[in-house]
Amino acid sequence: MTTLEILEKIAIPLIAAGIGAVLAFRYQHTLELKRDKRHIIQALMMYRNVGANELDFIKALNAVDIVFHDNKKVRGLLHTYFDQITEPYFYSYQWRDTFFEMLHEMAQSSGYNNLTKDDIRNYYSPRALDWHYPNTNVQRPLSEDTLTADTPTKAVNEGKD
Repeated sequence: MTTLEILEKIAIPLIAAGIGAVLAFRYQHTLELKRDKRHIIQALMMYRNVGANELDFIKALNAVDIVFHDNKKVRGLLHTYFDQITEPYFYSYQWRDTFFEMLHEMAQSSGYNNLTKDDIRNYYSPRALDWHYPNTNVQRPLSEDTLTADTPTKAVNEGKD
């Protein structure tokens, strides 16, 4: 066997297989990162009107640092948001603008170029529909100020102290 035959039959196929494996690995990694970014954006968009009440929302926020590790602006907005949701800064509601800005930046860096800030700020909220179209057939839980001392809830709780 000559050197040329060895090169043709052994070396070139091994090199081609190695290059193919590396390219496939890089493609798979990129594909998974894009899928993770989309998942986080979708979770944050789905729960943007209820926020921290949902476990998926919390998980998505906690994953932003690792999934968007290459985007300094997103990570900076995330940490600004975290700072703004602590007291006493929470009550200024500046965190809402920061959150919407972060979502917009995440969307832009993930290929959602047609998603505008107005799209992000406008969301469906059943409470808004209740204000405009009250449904008197649906029973709502009593608020704390409508409860009296004669209600069973308070009477039961008083005996447990």
